[in-house]
Amino acid sequence: MEHETSGHHKLRRLRVYGGFLDQLDVEFTAGLNCIIGGRGSGKTTVLEFIRYALDKLPGVDTPAAKAMDERIRSLIAANLGASGCVELDFESQEGLVYHLRRTGVEAPVVTDADGKPIDAKVLQSRVMIDAAIFSHNQIEDISVNPVAQRELLDRLCSHAIGPIAAEVETSAAGLKDNAGQLESLARKLEAAKQDLVDLSSWESKLKVANEALRDEGVPAGLQSAAEHASLRKRERACVDQVGEALARLRAHLAETLPAKIRTLATFVPEELLAGPNGAVMEELARALGRRETELEILLSPVIERVRQLEGEVSRVSETLTAAHGPQDERYRETMALAQAHGARIKVRDEAAREVERLAGVKQALLDLEAARKAAVEERTRLRDSFKAARKRRHEARVAAAASVSDRLGNRVRIAVRPGAEVDAYREFLVSIMKRSGRQYNAPIDRLIAAIPPERLGELCDRGDHEALAASADLNQDFSESLLRALRSNPERRFALDTIDLDDVPSIELKIGELWRRADQLSTGQKSAAILPILLMESAAPLLFDQPEDNLDNSFISDAIVPKLREIKARRQLLMITHNPNIPVLGDAESVCVLEADGHGARLVDRGDLHQVRGHILRLMEGGLAAFRKRQEEYGSGD
Repeated sequence: MEHETSGHHKLRRLRVYGGFLDQLDVEFTAGLNCIIGGRGSGKTTVLEFIRYALDKLPGVDTPAAKAMDERIRSLIAANLGASGCVELDFESQEGLVYHLRRTGVEAPVVTDADGKPIDAKVLQSRVMIDAAIFSHNQIEDISVNPVAQRELLDRLCSHAIGPIAAEVETSAAGLKDNAGQLESLARKLEAAKQDLVDLSSWESKLKVANEALRDEGVPAGLQSAAEHASLRKRERACVDQVGEALARLRAHLAETLPAKIRTLATFVPEELLAGPNGAVMEELARALGRRETELEILLSPVIERVRQLEGEVSRVSETLTAAHGPQDERYRETMALAQAHGARIKVRDEAAREVERLAGVKQALLDLEAARKAAVEERTRLRDSFKAARKRRHEARVAAAASVSDRLGNRVRIAVRPGAEVDAYREFLVSIMKRSGRQYNAPIDRLIAAIPPERLGELCDRGDHEALAASADLNQDFSESLLRALRSNPERRFALDTIDLDDVPSIELKIGELWRRADQLSTGQKSAAILPILLMESAAPLLFDQPEDNLDNSFISDAIVPKLREIKARRQLLMITHNPNIPVLGDAESVCVLEADGHGARLVDRGDLHQVRGHILRLMEGGLAAFRKRQEEYGSGD
């Protein structure tokens, strides 16, 4: 079957091997597709097979979503077992064709039109492969679940919010990595400070030991010989350290840095090259590729200079070795004469060794302080990035919500409360205060209402328990205890920076002059509020199992069917339905008829309305006689 390229994603073909729908082979059109059949004919299974192939199992962590996930997995296991599989051909909005194959026990395998393997991560990209799939009665879960409503809202602004969400995740991950760096630096700084104290102590001991040797009349040559022996060790350590540093530098220049240069082009993923601005991204990829060779050529003379310097250091090392040989021999001869002062010299040498070992601690401490300062500055940048990205995410959602209201004639609206999802924040605070022996529920509620996590972090860093108490109406004891717990545990303090107070949307329906939240509506009103949102234009195919449930026929005919007819030229639709108004009044381009015989189900017919009219009459109208009888009854009332 020939498919025309258009500006939206499309399902092209589904094949099933094994189980109840074994050998099913269905092709889909770009417009309105309907699947009809009696109860138990496998209609719902078709939709869930498509969901399974696309790896679009429920991602929301709610009881209803978990129950749906378990139901779908049980259905897949019962139908496919270990050996069955589903295959799905999918065409992206750019016209790229993907072949997806998935068994009942494995992850999806994705190939392109030529059979070339493609990373299955493409299934997580709404730019490349996407579908909006809603199971039977899923509207009920959406109506009472703010997280599901947020997912729905994000789908409406996916092009805008996708990059922003990635930036939020990247900033949060950066903050977590940075926290690990700061904790490691803090431990190293503590150790370096202790080493500095030890250095001062050993320097004092060395001074006392030298004075004692001098007071006991140890020959000057003996004392200077010991000092020179210590200096020779430091000379050797210095030259070796320089040689090792140069070797690391050369390895970095010759291996690590070129490897990083060669990865520049990988920053432009293939999915962007195939996207709507592929030409621009291709130009960037070519520029990066051209510069790779140029940068590597420029590195060559630098590497050669470092290699030459290593040679010079090696020659110095050889000269030093030649000089140290006779000097060490004379030192051993001198020490043989100092048996009477062996104990004093042993004490002196021990102190000298420790001073030598700790000689670099001052510079190490400076280096660690500089690294910590840089990490703190980086954390400030990441915090700002995290906050700014979340602000842009909220703005994108507000804009999408306003568009919903405008396009639905102000009958339905989505209110977006910024930063209102506080469960993670509450759990964090409770985990800190539950062992404090204090009442914490009410104070935590006041704190959450008054102070966001980033503000609490600032107060913690300043140790300003008075401002905390005043801002959140807390007593001083509670404020001091909370800040003390945060300041004493860096991991907790850093975790505060990554708490994401997400938006909480609320879908509302206008009834008379009043707006009512979806969770306060009747079952039919919930469908009337949410279904029009699902039917808004999108590049993703819309798959829906029994959208007519809980809706009266007049609403289907007057509101739903006109919307189906309006958008089907620009969005692929697949409806599992028992209501004839959807395929007939919606003028479905393709109706698939399934039948079951107790052992399995099969596709008995597929075509447009005229080709499958008999099946529609039989399955959805009760047969021609029943249909005509209703016509007569309706007509008799005129």
